[in-house]
Amino acid sequence: MASTPALVSALRELGDRPAVVADGRAISGIGLLLGVSPPGGLPRALAERVAEHAALPPSTARAAEERLRHWAGVLGPPPIRHTVLHPATDLAVELALATLLAGGTVHCADPDQQPEDQLAALAANGTTHLSLPSALLWRLSRQPGLTDHDLGALRLVLHVGPEPRQDDVYAAVDALGAVLAHVRAPHSQAEAADRRLRTDTAAATAAAWKHSIGVTAEQVSAFGTHLDRAVLTALLHTLQQAGILTEPAPARSEAELLAGALVTPAQRPRVGRWLDALARHGLITHQDGGAQGPLYQGAPELSSAEVRETWRPATDTWTDGLGTTAVLDRVRRGALRLPRLLTGEEAPRPAAPVRWAAARGYLGAALGALVRATAEAHAGPQPLRVLELDRDGVETAVARALAARPRQNADHHLTPDGGRYDVVVATAGGRPEEEVPALVDLLAPGGRLLLLAPVTEQLDLLITGDPRGLTAHPADHWRAALTAAGCPTVLTLPEDGHPIGLLGQGLFVARVD
Repeated sequence: MASTPALVSALRELGDRPAVVADGRAISGIGLLLGVSPPGGLPRALAERVAEHAALPPSTARAAEERLRHWAGVLGPPPIRHTVLHPATDLAVELALATLLAGGTVHCADPDQQPEDQLAALAANGTTHLSLPSALLWRLSRQPGLTDHDLGALRLVLHVGPEPRQDDVYAAVDALGAVLAHVRAPHSQAEAADRRLRTDTAAATAAAWKHSIGVTAEQVSAFGTHLDRAVLTALLHTLQQAGILTEPAPARSEAELLAGALVTPAQRPRVGRWLDALARHGLITHQDGGAQGPLYQGAPELSSAEVRETWRPATDTWTDGLGTTAVLDRVRRGALRLPRLLTGEEAPRPAAPVRWAAARGYLGAALGALVRATAEAHAGPQPLRVLELDRDGVETAVARALAARPRQNADHHLTPDGGRYDVVVATAGGRPEEEVPALVDLLAPGGRLLLLAPVTEQLDLLITGDPRGLTAHPADHWRAALTAAGCPTVLTLPEDGHPIGLLGQGLFVARVD
């Protein structure tokens, strides 16, 4: 009938076939028209909107359907099995109605469900279309078990949120193998907060530029290569001095090597990371040992003179404008103490990564600019609460930025007092998945986290630092942990390809809603 609203006609055409699926219960097209209401916020809102639409006069219904036709055009031709991972917002309801108008099926999913369960449901439903908040999309696309789920039917992903980072988009496309379409959330508080965050971050970049004068990408890359080679050579020499990993000794498991080198229980995790790093970087080889884990094969025995020589090019490139000899000497002396560290004769002496000394001026200036901009924009009746978890215990860029304010409107804390903070400044020192949630929990709604953390592998920590958080691709781990902890926007300074960024230290700038 020409006068019948198109949505009503579409539901009649669906007939007894599923129109909406929620909590394992399917409601047919006829069922929706008869007023059957599925449980849950979004399914119920959808049923109520169908009832309202069916009661509209034809002329009014056609006007209301114009926007639905737009979304139906975005969804494309059937078959459409559309999983909507949104709470009951107007946009979520419109996307669901547009699916029904296009003859598809709507699967109402829980946005608060565990990501692994969400992925399992997408695979089980044979989802072809997916709608969800952008922050949830980035979280799902970085799930470690993503490849365990068959998402081959997925064609289109509609994500709703502020303007996305291209790196996030590329990662999601690679992970999901679907077309991504971005839907801006107009005039939202989140979008305004993101715009301010990006503006402040750009200003911080401009404020820090002078600290990178004279530092070239070629110099930084050469130093990194020389330092990593010296560190790995020192580690292998230490283990060979302990009587293991020399040719032609047979391949051995980690447990056998630790026992053979008389490594104390306290240092066994550290040496386990040495073996992993040595194998990944090709100084030793390893093979699958089944239940006992990897079997490691050693290399020709190194002499003390060979080890000393590896430090020469590292020192030359470092002292050519990157830092002082004393900073690098700390690592070299630490390498000489490793044999006594393994046997418990000497305690560890944790220290910051070498490259931090060269990046500190740039990152400190950027950090101070971000704190200052946040304080200047603060208009609340109470002072801005700033928590700085300072690992060095000295005057910092944050303290100087706040002291320079002509009007004191900030409270600067160095230890938590049990409350929430508008800004938390921290230096990473552990595993991202453990450290980030604890930091995010300290933030008040709308707060900012400024996190100094490694963005590339810092092998010198295997000698002088705490290597618990050492990973091959730390930037990805920190960013994924921030997203999983509820930070919808995560920016990183310096930008990709910047010489200071090649030093392996970065400033993650994130906010919470």
